[in-house]
Amino acid sequence: MPIPVPVPAQVEPQGIGIQPEVTFEQDSQPEVSLPSTTVAPEPVVATFTETLPPETPSPVPTIVFRNPFPRGTAYAYTDNENFHAISVAVQGTQMRTGFYYAPGDTGSQVIREEAAEGEKFLMVGVDFYMTGIKKEGKSSQFMTPIAGSFQLVHDGISYGALNASDFPGMSDYYIRDVGSMYRDRFITKDDDGSGILIYEVPLSVDTADAYVTFCPTNLDSWALYNYFRSPDEWDCAKNLVVWALK
Repeated sequence: MPIPVPVPAQVEPQGIGIQPEVTFEQDSQPEVSLPSTTVAPEPVVATFTETLPPETPSPVPTIVFRNPFPRGTAYAYTDNENFHAISVAVQGTQMRTGFYYAPGDTGSQVIREEAAEGEKFLMVGVDFYMTGIKKEGKSSQFMTPIAGSFQLVHDGISYGALNASDFPGMSDYYIRDVGSMYRDRFITKDDDGSGILIYEVPLSVDTADAYVTFCPTNLDSWALYNYFRSPDEWDCAKNLVVWALK
């Protein structure tokens, strides 16, 4: 008779528990619990806005012209080499918010040029003459100064005259129903270099307290060709010519 073999007692290992079987659904991850952490709040940085007092605009200097010429009064001077006698005068004025001109050689096609919002065109007539030849045997031609020689002054602010190049396509200097813009060009005795100076100014500008100043300015290139022109060394501080537009 076989002798039964004793079965060893099943002893559970100390400290090791039987792990239950864990199943996961497809594409899922086991939930992991992390130890909670406390995040310190960012320090609050105080900001300060510096309040500056409002800026005080710089005062516009008041320009006082003593004894300006009335409109229509001619000012006489001689050219660079004292050969020709010249006469210049500021004439009438008109205000416009826009004007028409023909670009290039298009003939009937015209463009209307509008002043910027809040502004207008102040147009001033200028008469330029060669009144005589002081020395014979010299050229009978004189080159008139550029349009920049004339400044419009109102309430301490100066405005420069516009040129044909300021308007797209303008080539003949002609303003419809107004006349020809002033420009530098040759004139001869008993000929004239008259034209219209155009300034773009605020609507508030009034001719009652506006002036036109004259300081003859030449192009540097003229000297290369010995053109007879206004004196190159004209001291505008001592000999500024001024007309009142009122």
